[in-house]
Amino acid sequence: MTPTQFIQTYSDAIVKACIGTNIFPSVKMSQMAIETGWGRSIPANNAFGIKAKGAKSPYWDGAVYNARTKEVYNGQTVTITDGFRAYASVQDSISDHNYFLKQNQRYTRAGVFDAATPEDQARALQLAGYATDPEYANKLISIINRYGLKSLDEKKKHYC
Repeated sequence: MTPTQFIQTYSDAIVKACIGTNIFPSVKMSQMAIETGWGRSIPANNAFGIKAKGAKSPYWDGAVYNARTKEVYNGQTVTITDGFRAYASVQDSISDHNYFLKQNQRYTRAGVFDAATPEDQARALQLAGYATDPEYANKLISIINRYGLKSLDEKKKHYC
């Protein structure tokens, strides 16, 4: 799937999932692009690489799959095997991503939901520890700008 096809395929689901939240669809779409390699890999319908920690949710029944993943610790990239949430559908993963962020206070404390711009939200996600990649926020911002994803933020405004 090309980036354009990926964006076309998931735009409506991403925008609709962000309605009623302070989550920018542009940020959510860029996160999904990074986590799935533009749709090349969505194991067990987990589109955001959410690990299988925490309580069940309305969108995740506790099912888990194990996978190898790269993490950055103290500046060193290591490969580990960890448990990830398995979903019945990609739509459940998209919905659970919002739920996951809202249920974890570290995202509130880092200002994820108070961000005035997609760039601020990307930085807040990194500050909260969403990903271990020290370039995570910069990668999100680059994708948002390169693919004009702020148009999704405008689309969300028209739904409200």
